[in-house]
Amino acid sequence: MAGIGLKSFKYAKLNEDGETYGTVSTLSGAIECKVTLNLAEATLYADDVLKEQVSLFQSGTLTAGIDDDDDTVFAEILGKTVDEETGVVSSNANDEPIYVGFGHIVPKMVGGVKKYKVEFFPKVKFKPFIADSKTKGDSLEFTTPSVEATIFENNDGDWEKHKVCDTETEADTLLNSFFVQQQA
Repeated sequence: MAGIGLKSFKYAKLNEDGETYGTVSTLSGAIECKVTLNLAEATLYADDVLKEQVSLFQSGTLTAGIDDDDDTVFAEILGKTVDEETGVVSSNANDEPIYVGFGHIVPKMVGGVKKYKVEFFPKVKFKPFIADSKTKGDSLEFTTPSVEATIFENNDGDWEKHKVCDTETEADTLLNSFFVQQQA
């Protein structure tokens, strides 16, 4: 399967029960997503050969290239204070980022047929960031921010879920279904 794009960065606040989510929202336009895993690894050698090898998930880092670092989204996610009168966002040493669920859709080609892989991370926490800036110089080019999040296990020990769907509509429905809502 060859990836041919990236769509639909979605997130929702993870509720205190650790199992359900708040309202699903769009994080920003998706440009790039990279995941790096931190694994606990052990190998066992006996009789001069490798007998066993174990790799267990500890945590991970998700880096997302986005098209906009909208304060209405990131102030809440990063636990920042927004002055209601002036709209000024304050970053403070005591800010507490919140846990969120995060997912996206990766369009792919499989045997000449377009498919859509949904990737979902049930518990992540974004890190504070400042977007890079650059003078336009002789040529004009876009600079876009990247945000980074730590990937955690949820209450069930899950740290990632995915499935390949036949249509984009099916993929979008599946992605939204991963953000389980509290029963009223």
